[in-house]
Amino acid sequence: MKNKRIILILTVLLIATLLTSGCPPFRRPEPERRPDPAPAPEIQVPQQQPAVPAPDLNVQPRQPAPEAMDLAEQIADAATRVEGVENAVAIVIANLAMVGITLERDTARNEVEIKREVAKLVEERQPRIVSAYVSANPDIIKQLQEISRGIQRGEPISAFFDQIGEVLRRMRAETNR
Repeated sequence: MKNKRIILILTVLLIATLLTSGCPPFRRPEPERRPDPAPAPEIQVPQQQPAVPAPDLNVQPRQPAPEAMDLAEQIADAATRVEGVENAVAIVIANLAMVGITLERDTARNEVEIKREVAKLVEERQPRIVSAYVSANPDIIKQLQEISRGIQRGEPISAFFDQIGEVLRRMRAETNR
């Protein structure tokens, strides 16, 4: 019995020691303390705001510059001076010229040679022009004439963007052949 008592006392002492000296309970870290955000400054709205003019819906898109139309006329005149060219129409957009030429019926020269000569003449005489596309295709000439007449009437060039894109695509394909 004495042994049981000693074992019991040792067991109680062991449990008490473990409880007092054991690992502390799990503690989560405290969230970082941040200073309170400063109050937002008050925005003062003026009592009466200035009137904003309403957009004018009747404004026409930008017209080509008069010098571009003059340049197109000069290019067409220069193209008609080439041997074998009867008539010419030109459109200038930025640094690009599209020239449609009508060949003389009795010309002995090759169409390709004439087109190359016109393109070279335009690019040499007009420093603004980087690329000159020349076509003798009657359909392309007709489209170029329609675009030119529309621009001369004062229609915005933006009205012809799709048509100009199509003509330019066809002229490039014709040049690459």
